[in-house]
Amino acid sequence: MTQPPRHRGLGRGLDALIPMSKEGDALVPQMIAVDQIRPSREQVRTRFDAEPLGELAESIRQHGVLQPILVRRLSDGYELIAGERRWRAARLAGLTAVPAVVRSETGNDAQLVLGLIENLQRTDLDPVEEARGLQRLIEEFGLTHEEVAQRLGKHRVSVTQSLRLLGGCAAIQSSVASGVITAGHARALIALESQEAQEHGLKVVIARHLSVRQAENWVRTYRPKRVRRPDSATDLRALAADIESSLGLPIKLTGSLNRGQLEVRYSSREELERVCAKLVS
Repeated sequence: MTQPPRHRGLGRGLDALIPMSKEGDALVPQMIAVDQIRPSREQVRTRFDAEPLGELAESIRQHGVLQPILVRRLSDGYELIAGERRWRAARLAGLTAVPAVVRSETGNDAQLVLGLIENLQRTDLDPVEEARGLQRLIEEFGLTHEEVAQRLGKHRVSVTQSLRLLGGCAAIQSSVASGVITAGHARALIALESQEAQEHGLKVVIARHLSVRQAENWVRTYRPKRVRRPDSATDLRALAADIESSLGLPIKLTGSLNRGQLEVRYSSREELERVCAKLVS
């Protein structure tokens, strides 16, 4: 009985990327020198942790590269479509060549989209890497949020929410990428209008160990404080009195309006924690 043709639409993962012969069999991998291969610009992953990469390299030293990488032919070598981690580990292991399946087509937008989608389907991307990959699909290939969602098997709202992370300041994006805060925390903080407010909110979330819901509530009630600028020694003393009243602790303010020293005195751990909480609130 005649088998139905294999579906090769976008968003089908690595199966959609492997070139097929006329009989429907995957092409046989060939050995390609690692130095002839270069990373793909479609790679959205920007960090490769040294320890897991070293473990993979050790496995490759013992067993070789068990799954071929996927490349496309260029005039001066090959470009990776999928398998950059294996390629990097192979180089680290000292291999001079790796097995690769070669796609010979060039200038094919559909092929580039496939490579980017395959990278986005990885489970070890951090939220910011994923958001940048989604942004490339939209800006460089003209896909809508709905089309991106369909190709990745996601809901459109999740695509839109992911892209919101790119509206955060550099400190927020770095904190999400490193796992210091979650994507939910970041989306809450991005509602703050200025970079200074976002950076301040990030410090508050980290210092107080706020949950996402608590961070959202803090953002809703946050009002930037106006700093009083003293213009005389009298104002400096008045400012010292205001600080004492605000902190509820005795302080010592010495020096001039342009340079000096502020000393806060506390007599218990509770008082210290209260001061710290006020300084980041």
